[in-house]
Amino acid sequence: MLSNQPFLLEGNHPHHACLLLHGLGGGSFEMQLLGQHLHRNGYTVQALNYPGHDRKRAIMPASRWEEWYEAVRERYLSLRERFSCVSIVGFSTGCLLGLHLAASHDVHRLVCLSPFLAVRHRWYYVLRPERYLFSIGHLVPFVPRLRPPVNDPEMARHAEGASYFRTFSLHSARSAVLLIREVKNELGKVQTPILIIQSPRDRVVDPEGARYLFGKVGARFKELHWLRESN
Repeated sequence: MLSNQPFLLEGNHPHHACLLLHGLGGGSFEMQLLGQHLHRNGYTVQALNYPGHDRKRAIMPASRWEEWYEAVRERYLSLRERFSCVSIVGFSTGCLLGLHLAASHDVHRLVCLSPFLAVRHRWYYVLRPERYLFSIGHLVPFVPRLRPPVNDPEMARHAEGASYFRTFSLHSARSAVLLIREVKNELGKVQTPILIIQSPRDRVVDPEGARYLFGKVGARFKELHWLRESN
């Protein structure tokens, strides 16, 4: 059973911890199974819910990427006080927060799962900031959320049961788009060894974002893997 409660799992590895970062409108439940697997392999693992994602309610509150990043940075620095090596595993928008952190901090390793650099069907142009002055973002603060884009029916049911929100905040989505712009401008600074994992059948993020990230990131050691059955 999945739970949307933040977690800290203490491992027995003396030097290495992992910080797990969820996606926009998601929560720690998205990282729970991976976190448990890493913990079984000896790592200390922490997952948080970002500001605006940490309240149990049906309608997603508005929040900004700067708030999410500050929460991520605080957890990272707290882990660095205890561990010489802290790796980041991000999912979707969590990848952007991990990349932004790695551009200015000594992240040991970086894993990006389905990095959110564009929406698959390109309707995201309506989120461009210049379209938000006295426009739809002020009139319609949220849109309904569809069922989880997960192929496995049982896992989709667990994810839907664990998720807090039945809507997406358009203000938060706009902020995530601003974060994309910020991160794209600093990819060359990211020297952290990086693993990128993407499915060509992803129904949410544009899979081409994984190729873009692989080509632009400054890391000398980088790998891109494709999951053919997943979405």
